[in-house]
This record gives sequence, structure tokens and C-alpha cells, in this order.
Amino acid sequence: MSERDPGLQPERTALAWRRTALSAAVAAVVLLRAGLIERSAPGLLAGFGSLVLAVLAGWAGLFPRRAVGPRTLLIAAAITSVTGMLAGGHLLWS
Repeated sequence: MSERDPGLQPERTALAWRRTALSAAVAAVVLLRAGLIERSAPGLLAGFGSLVLAVLAGWAGLFPRRAVGPRTLLIAAAITSVTGMLAGGHLLWS
């Protein structure tokens, strides 16, 4: 077995957070566009929520060695829950 390199895990984690930020940003653009076209408040709010999640994920990717605290995780979980409910509401009532 080869020796483990402790420098690779933080790099992989940072890359994963960057991919997450990119996908959340794409979802935010799609939701914002749909909300603007249909003039849907839930769609716009879901888009802005996804944009906040993209910023949080990008921030986590910039500082891979800094531990994400429980407060940040709680905020991200709350934003994710509300964004999911708003996106669901947008889909049901459009």
C-alpha cells in the first residue's frame, strides 16, 4: 500500500465545492429566468436562494482548509429548504 498524501483530500474537497457552486449558479440563472418570464415571485425567490447557495459553496471552495462551522451549515440547510419549497411552489402553481 502506498503512503497517504494529506494534501490531496483538501484539494479534492475544494474542487467539489467549486463544482457545487457552479451547478448552483446555473440553477439560479435558470430559476431567475423562469421567474422573470412568468413573473413568478416563488421562481424569483428560489433563484435568489440558489444564488446565495452558489456564493456559500464558492466561499467554501476558496478556503478548503478552513472548517465549515455549524452555523454556516445551518444557514445553508435553511436556505436549501426554503429554496426547494419555493421551487416546488413555482412548479405547482405555474
